[in-house]
Amino acid sequence: MDVRAWLVRRTPIRPLIVTTLGGTNVRLAAERVARIHGWRPALSPADANLLVVAGPDDPAMTPFLDSMWQQIPVPRARIHLGVPEAVEAGLASSADQVRSTEGQPEAEISPPHEEHRTPMPHHDQMAMSHDHGGHAGHDMGGMEMPGGIPMADRAPDRDELKLDQLTVPLGPGLPAWPSGLLIRAKLQGDVIQEAAVDVLGNPPAGTEPFWADVRRHPARRLDSCVRLLTVAGWEDAAITAARLRDDILADKDVESAVARWVRRVRRSRTLRWSLSGLGILNGPKWTDRPEEGDAYDRLMRRLSPTPTKHDPAAILDALPRLLAGAEFATARLIVASLDPDLERLRVAHG
Repeated sequence: MDVRAWLVRRTPIRPLIVTTLGGTNVRLAAERVARIHGWRPALSPADANLLVVAGPDDPAMTPFLDSMWQQIPVPRARIHLGVPEAVEAGLASSADQVRSTEGQPEAEISPPHEEHRTPMPHHDQMAMSHDHGGHAGHDMGGMEMPGGIPMADRAPDRDELKLDQLTVPLGPGLPAWPSGLLIRAKLQGDVIQEAAVDVLGNPPAGTEPFWADVRRHPARRLDSCVRLLTVAGWEDAAITAARLRDDILADKDVESAVARWVRRVRRSRTLRWSLSGLGILNGPKWTDRPEEGDAYDRLMRRLSPTPTKHDPAAILDALPRLLAGAEFATARLIVASLDPDLERLRVAHG
């Protein structure tokens, strides 16, 4: 066995899971299997070696998926999982493909991804995600818009300087991102000048939204917390929330464990500092609604056992205004704090 083959066989698996509308149950199964295997999820295509498409086949997603696939370095594998029952065997087979030199472009195989990165302390990760002078938290999935990103225009910024203005897509394949959500943002530097919101695809006819069952609402709240904490950079708390979410869906009694986790999240001053003042929704329209307030207020409501019902249509209407003037890193936090269930929206209007 040559050195290259030896290295490839020891490549740590870094899955990038992209969900199509109607694929929530498949995504949850894929995340659970990846966590059991100890695979750390990729935060961008460049960080991944396994592209997992979870849910029904959706032609609207094809250009974005193909673009992401081109940016994943070899060795790599790609798999489309349509049902939860296919997840375990499918991911095992794909992992074997990543760790094999067969079918991989020989001249392009690079050393495996670093397996044992030193975890960054929670507080340092938070600070990094808000360092707007650098590139932390600014990953856009590395995707070009279908047909390529247009040439930059020039327009005055908020300081009345002439800066390049570039239209870039946010979503639909970003990690910890609402399924089917596409935001076309006009950027000047790190600042979003304008944002247009679209929803890609439709669940197959007869699809029942996964989170429609009221018995799953506690797990749904934790799922939203997973996304927000992931974007905020608190990986350990996000992993714990994902495990508790899956235990609830498996009808396990985790009430005491959830209470301990909630206390831990509530005590984080860094988290409060990171989310306070972001994406403020106020006024009569939002009074006594779960979306009211800022990103931190919304997180605190999700930590509460009190049932809440979010309105995905109202969230989509509010997003362009919330994102205009926001810096790129904070825009992702705003979206994660709202986490609209577009599967429910599409089925309701289907």
